[in-house]
Amino acid sequence: MQLQNPFFSEVNKLLQKIEQTQAQAMENAAQKVALCLENDGIIHTFGCGHSASITLDAFHRSGCFAAVDAILDPALMFQSGAHTGTALERMPNYANSVMDRHTFQPQDILWVASNSGKNPAGIDAVLYAKKHGVTTIAITAASAHQKSTSRHPSGKMLKDVADIVLDNQCPANETALEINQIQVAPVSTIAGIAIFQAVLFRAAQILAEKGQDLPVYRSSNAGGDEHNTKLAQKYAGRIKHLH
Repeated sequence: MQLQNPFFSEVNKLLQKIEQTQAQAMENAAQKVALCLENDGIIHTFGCGHSASITLDAFHRSGCFAAVDAILDPALMFQSGAHTGTALERMPNYANSVMDRHTFQPQDILWVASNSGKNPAGIDAVLYAKKHGVTTIAITAASAHQKSTSRHPSGKMLKDVADIVLDNQCPANETALEINQIQVAPVSTIAGIAIFQAVLFRAAQILAEKGQDLPVYRSSNAGGDEHNTKLAQKYAGRIKHLH
């Protein structure tokens, strides 16, 4: 049957482009994630607005590592209002107060997702983590923002401060299609989640090849409660939102 909706075609092309152009960067990220887990580290994740969907995707989820600490701030995730969230994302140093609520150790990793890569919140999150010796990984539309202007006081973009940059290959406006000269069909969330989960899968492969245990949650709806409770107890006190 011939597909009728071009959105699927555009998503397929985008994912292929990501795999073709970001293979080495994703491998580098996967090696860092595997090393983090080998050393009993935590995978912290941070995002604002819709980018929070990317960094929340692997938190406390069946098939994902238990050592994921989603840095959740309702104000940055629109629960306090969309306009408020946008304003706070653009406010220098606001993210520092959010990061202060979490515990960072040198063996940890921080993932930050931001399509624009220009707002202070994501940049401040990376700079905060690096002060604690934490390796930082960014998912952003790096190729689409070569001429964009940062809102951070340093003048730097997210791609300028993170240790590893994964380019989601999305345009600056995040969309994939056009109707009547209006840009529609955003794809940055799909691209970001695909990158994130692909790297986590590769990290699991690396650990398995070394004979390491995989601290991965099972479905709580398919008899995984006892297994998951033991994993959660291991990370209690290190992952803020497990209570």
